[in-house]
Formats: sequence, structure tokens, C-alpha cells
Amino acid sequence: MLASRGVVKPLQPAVLAFGSAGVSAGGAAAMGLLSAPLATVLGGVAIAGVVGAVALASARPDLGWFGDALCRARHPGRLALTIDDGPDPLSTPAILSALESAGAHATFFLLVDRAHRHPELARAIQEAGHEIGLHGPAHDARFTVLPAGLGSTQLREAAQELTRVTGGLVRWFRPPFGAVSPRVYASAERAGLPIAWCSVRTGDGGFVSPRVILARCREAVGTDIVLMHDGPGYARTLLPEILADWDRRGITVSTLSAAMEPA
Repeated sequence: MLASRGVVKPLQPAVLAFGSAGVSAGGAAAMGLLSAPLATVLGGVAIAGVVGAVALASARPDLGWFGDALCRARHPGRLALTIDDGPDPLSTPAILSALESAGAHATFFLLVDRAHRHPELARAIQEAGHEIGLHGPAHDARFTVLPAGLGSTQLREAAQELTRVTGGLVRWFRPPFGAVSPRVYASAERAGLPIAWCSVRTGDGGFVSPRVILARCREAVGTDIVLMHDGPGYARTLLPEILADWDRRGITVSTLSAAMEPA
């Protein structure tokens, strides 16, 4: 569930401190208070601290270091299946077919540029009863650095465009790569789009073997949010087996919004 709003996240002051230290070092060098080599070292250490904090928080958004992220669902009998990076002509039809055969539903976190290239697939997702989420205008990490005002405007416009293309209301945002920063959270909050992460990251979009992906999915239970991918990964080939296993165990595979309903 979402972390409590208004709580000061423990890493945010550290990031601000490192950033301030880097700026201060540069200013001190400019005024002759520090030698250029020492200022360079101090500035480098400060920048490394910021980069390291962003990398750690992006690897584990569930820790909530920069802000609230939805990492588990509420309904004990429902598993939220989420599909990133689509629509994709290679995999989306196969994924939709597997879901239809299993009587299951999912939330597809779509990219606006790919929805523009394949509007018929984007509409097919919505028309099949699945939920539309926003993965971004494109698959890049721009929102980690954009000021909150500009970032929120771009998120709102991207969500509106997905609604125009698909006809579905966009309720959630998942940053590409899971990359987060204080600016990402501020942009999403201003745009009115809660950040949705996951509790089971299958690794199907990377170099994880099918055996490991299947094992991770076999451990999933109700209230889990499972992350899989459209595209050249294993989702399109493994999903029928994964869905059959969840069905045997009495788990209902649903959209994220349905999984957030109380029992």
C-alpha cells in the first residue's frame, strides 16, 4: 500500500545535502576560498552521493526513500498483473490471447510513442477489458531531472493522449526503468498519478532465464503486484503456463485498480 503521505523520506534530506555541498564547493572555489583541486574532489564526492542515492532508490522504489510508491495490492485473493513497455506488435496479441483464454485481466503500462505507432493494439487492450496505465511519453528517464512543474505537465499531457488513443482512463504511472528521484515523485503527485511499482519483479524483460521467471511467478500470491513486459522478452511464451498455475492455486489475476479494492 502507499506509504503515509507527509512523511519526510529519509533519503531526501541526504540528496539535498549532497547537492548543496556540490554547489557550495563550486561557489567556494569561485570565490577563492577553496583550491580548484580540492573543490573538484568535494564536488565529485557530492555528485557521486546524489547519483548513488538515485540509483539505490530506483533499484528499490518499494523502500519509499523519495516518496510514496504502490508496491502491494489490498484484496487478498487478487494478484495484479502489470505489463510494461507496450503496445508491441510482436507480443501484445499473444499476451492478450493468453489473458482471454485464462479469463484474466491486467494493467498495461503503455508508452505514448508506441501507442501512436500501434493505435489499434492500444485500443485492443482497452476493448478487451484491461486497464491502461502510463509508462511515459517514451522509454527514457527524463522525469528524474525535470522540474516538477514541467514534469507534471508532461505527465498530464501523456495521460490525456493515452486516453484519447485508447478510450481508457489512466489512473497510474510507472516510471521507465523504475527510475525515481524527488522530482519524479513531485511531478507524479502534481499530475494526480500515483506511482505504481511491484512486489514481484520477474526480470522477463532482461537476461533472466525462463526457469527463474517461472519460479518467481510460482511464489506469487494474492496482494502481489507482478511486473512483466511487452516486447521481445519471455512474457508472450511463458504467460499461459504462469496463468494456469495461478488459476490452480485459486488466485484471481486482475487489473491493479481491481486488486486495490477491499475484500
